[in-house]
Amino acid sequence: MKNVLLLLTVLVCLVTKAVAGQPVLVKSNGGWCWFQGERAVVVGQQVIFTSISSGQRDGWNSGDLVVTSIDITSSAVHHHLLSGEFQSDDHDVAGLCVLPDNRILAVYGKHNSDAYQRSRLTLKPGDITRWTDESKFDVGAGYTYANVFSLSAEDHRIYNFHRGRGFNPNCTVSSDLGVSWSYGFRLLEWTREDIKDDPRYTGLDGSRPYLRYASRGVDTIHFFLSDDHPRAYDNSVYHGYYRNGKIYASDGTELATPGSDGRSDLKPHDFTEIFTGNADHVAWPCDICVDENERPRVVFSVQVGDAANRTLRSKGGADHRYYFGRWTGWRWDVYPIAHAGTKLYAGEDDYTGLAALDPQDDDRMVISTNADPVTGSPLISSADNQRHWELFEGNTSDGGKSWRWTAITANSTADNLRPIIPKWDSDHRVLLWAKGKLSSYTDYDLDIYAQIDKR
Repeated sequence: MKNVLLLLTVLVCLVTKAVAGQPVLVKSNGGWCWFQGERAVVVGQQVIFTSISSGQRDGWNSGDLVVTSIDITSSAVHHHLLSGEFQSDDHDVAGLCVLPDNRILAVYGKHNSDAYQRSRLTLKPGDITRWTDESKFDVGAGYTYANVFSLSAEDHRIYNFHRGRGFNPNCTVSSDLGVSWSYGFRLLEWTREDIKDDPRYTGLDGSRPYLRYASRGVDTIHFFLSDDHPRAYDNSVYHGYYRNGKIYASDGTELATPGSDGRSDLKPHDFTEIFTGNADHVAWPCDICVDENERPRVVFSVQVGDAANRTLRSKGGADHRYYFGRWTGWRWDVYPIAHAGTKLYAGEDDYTGLAALDPQDDDRMVISTNADPVTGSPLISSADNQRHWELFEGNTSDGGKSWRWTAITANSTADNLRPIIPKWDSDHRVLLWAKGKLSSYTDYDLDIYAQIDKR
């Protein structure tokens, strides 16, 4: 506790610099995966995010699941321990949802080690220092990921999309602002039987699609998905959405009315295809945002040129690209936009530094790469002569066909990874990211940084 209080004092001094657009350390010993949402939200002048520690450092124990708030007005930073019983595993990080009264709902769970969806609620609006006791809900299968959204058109009914029954995307629902939960439905059904004779199946792992979700909080939840894990399948990526009890393709074609029996007739390829994958072009979702007209934008990674290594685990991943897609209202326009560099570590050959779309600026994003975004040349730091992942801001003026890249970080002595841009107001923007070394999803030495700017 002494170390934590000392850390808070240091951070209060530093956060004042963040308003001027300088990177500042806001949480030591923390990391996150990217298949949860929202990992960061803004409530008034509070930037609130969740992270989980790996190893014992700076007063935090391995597996400490923490919520952090940055008060832009007072420059105060607060941390609250949601749970100290978790694994050192970035898949365990929480999903956050802002309730109508500005209280925060946090939903989280262990990485497929039990069947419990866990949740807690703040007692006061925008105040992370006091929470309800943890509640548990048995989802009926191993639980992973939390993607939590409230829909005002459904009297603020809350949906939590997670990996659950069948190792597939399912949802739980709450009609009392997160106090109690019930099983909702299974979004799709993708099993070993579906892929066993498929020539796009590599034989490594398989039968679990990966999804990113986005919602404006009114009546629709969008999802952006791959067929499977990219080491298991030559992934394409797709889009669909949920609205008023039905599931739709991008163009509004009704696909299904899901039931509560835990079954689904939908497969990944039943949704609207955004990008067609093959053995030399294997896709994986990074991020999705939705504009005021409910038109989605996506960014995804593509591992290129590795057909010869598709059945050889840990041998691929030397070259990735970022692609951007935009739904025009009648079609998907998709463009290759940047070099994404190499894999983060062997065994997860499709792990990149990731990319984040700006939810309030259709023409802006931030990417993490260890290659020059335009040329693909390795980024060798002049500070330590090592190759590192750096952050770049991208801007487009032609709908995403071409992008201008500007370095946010350069010549670093550590990697800058997994950026997040939470939705704020029209005057401000905040960028959060993890800096350090990621050796695996259970072994990482990372700190969370923030950069806050006026638009």
